[in-house]
Amino acid sequence: MSNHGLTRRDFIRLTGALTGAAGTIVGLATAGVAHADPQSADATWIANHLETRLLGADGLPIVGLPRWSRMRVLRGLPNGMIDVWVPRFNLTGLVAVSTIGPVPAPDQDELEAERQDGPPFMGGIGMPGRIVGGANLRTWPVVGNNLLRTVGHNAPVRILDSVEGDDGEEWYRANGLDTRTYQPVTLGYIHHSLVRLPRLRYTSTSPDRGDTPGRHFEADLREPALITAFEDGTPVWSTLTLKGTVSHRTPSGVHHILWRVPNETMTSERVYPPIPRDAPGGYYLTNVLWTQYFTSDGASIHYNYWSSNWGYAGSHGCLGIAYNEARFAWDWADVGTPVYVFT
Repeated sequence: MSNHGLTRRDFIRLTGALTGAAGTIVGLATAGVAHADPQSADATWIANHLETRLLGADGLPIVGLPRWSRMRVLRGLPNGMIDVWVPRFNLTGLVAVSTIGPVPAPDQDELEAERQDGPPFMGGIGMPGRIVGGANLRTWPVVGNNLLRTVGHNAPVRILDSVEGDDGEEWYRANGLDTRTYQPVTLGYIHHSLVRLPRLRYTSTSPDRGDTPGRHFEADLREPALITAFEDGTPVWSTLTLKGTVSHRTPSGVHHILWRVPNETMTSERVYPPIPRDAPGGYYLTNVLWTQYFTSDGASIHYNYWSSNWGYAGSHGCLGIAYNEARFAWDWADVGTPVYVFT
């Protein structure tokens, strides 16, 4: 990682002494600078002399900050933290006073060079994806002492682009997303093998996604199975999903949402051929929320609370998804929404 010509000696010379600089920065909160216009000429700039994390208001890390990342002070806080804007990532958050010191205000060329300082770019992606098995979100695309946050199986991420890691392998630059709002809460790097992304429908008769206006679902049954919501050809959301077993496969093809039930009771006695609920393979399930049927014989998208084997076989043909995901699918779709199912 480049430091853009700012050496540690330069840094110490500019700060006078790092320990003294820390006290100076804290004093900014009472010196009238804390509430100054961030665009003003007298805005105060700092940089970190140690690799550190930019934190959110909840204290959790948002992104890793390489050494010498320039930051503009927004306000000082009494708890040893400073509220800053980081142009490298165009993010705001908190940094510890103990890791920073003052630097001269950068010019536009310096800021632009800092934004471009990163691993070799391989290609843009811009897709919602899901973590497979669990993953470490890292501050830099290499395995080492650079952990930002650990995320679990089926955690939502948004993959921004593909980069070449220090190990020569493909990594993704990704936003970790809030599991309820799907809004970005962190930014880091994940090895490509740990992420499931939407893929094209491999059928010669399928139109290009750009020619598919409106909203539709695509259920890709290749394991780990993934269902994706598309709007005007653009993927806006995805999640791992349960799929049908070998004896009760999820039906492939082009379907549509036929009817919807907000709170369903499902019983094997209503399938064909019927199975008594107390017989092998029988079932009776209440409070199956947000059920959206896409075939007349009962295949549906619904909340699945009795299994969490997301991405793999385990249903009687339905696409069973987690609570927040089922709620999103229910709010986003309606009767008539197309459902493409393929392998």
